[in-house]
Amino acid sequence: MQFSNFLKASLAATSLFALTACATVDSPINTDLSSLNAAVTRNPDAGQSHNNLGAGLASYSRYNEAYDSFTKAIKAAPTSPQPYYNRGLTLIKLKKYTRAIKDFDSAIARDLTYDKAYVAKGNALKKLGRTTQALAAFKKAASLNIYNARALFQIGLIYQARKNHTEAVTSFNKAMNFSSNVAQIFYARGNSHYALRDYVSAKGDFITASRLMPKSYDAYIRLARTSAKLGDWEDAYSAYNNAAIRVPNSKEAAIGRSKARAEITKAAAKA
Repeated sequence: MQFSNFLKASLAATSLFALTACATVDSPINTDLSSLNAAVTRNPDAGQSHNNLGAGLASYSRYNEAYDSFTKAIKAAPTSPQPYYNRGLTLIKLKKYTRAIKDFDSAIARDLTYDKAYVAKGNALKKLGRTTQALAAFKKAASLNIYNARALFQIGLIYQARKNHTEAVTSFNKAMNFSSNVAQIFYARGNSHYALRDYVSAKGDFITASRLMPKSYDAYIRLARTSAKLGDWEDAYSAYNNAAIRVPNSKEAAIGRSKARAEITKAAAKA
């Protein structure tokens, strides 16, 4: 497989993480909707009550209803940035990205240090294909909060998509220091190390990614390819076999496993 196709596939595999990295409402979530509704009934003019109900509804993927609750929260507390941010996240879920950006801008206007709103805005911009503006939003988030792993990860993904793999690795390294979801970062960094032909580092990343994501076909198939590049045929065989277990009809895993077995046999004959 040519690396351009390899990278395209890797970006697709990380796209879900890239989108959902910011998709948690900025509010305590109580999933007991009856109590949240009761709170709204008791305090119909309290923006936080509507905001909390919206958060609860969003946790059940009831995004249209969540949108309505966040709108009521905004009307009740128009100076608060939180419901704008939350409604923007709901609009992302509803695939209304342009409207989401307007809400994130409204949140930022009310709190210029709201780094999470910049990350969310960047995600919406990415979905619209406006990657240069998205990169600026992610960089702004990272400048406001140097510990914002989501922003750093997104920056790395954009650099990776632009084939600037050295900068991508730098961003992934920074993100790894502050993230609780390092599996996807190891996986993404491995792809950039592979592009830079640093197969030793790539292999190490894919080994870790496959251990952290044991059900991932992609992690194992990339470990197999990288091991093959290094001539580590026993490791390649094992990784291809693991990939085949996860996707039994994978032609690449079957062909790769056969080739690795042949190379192992050849080496044994020479020994």
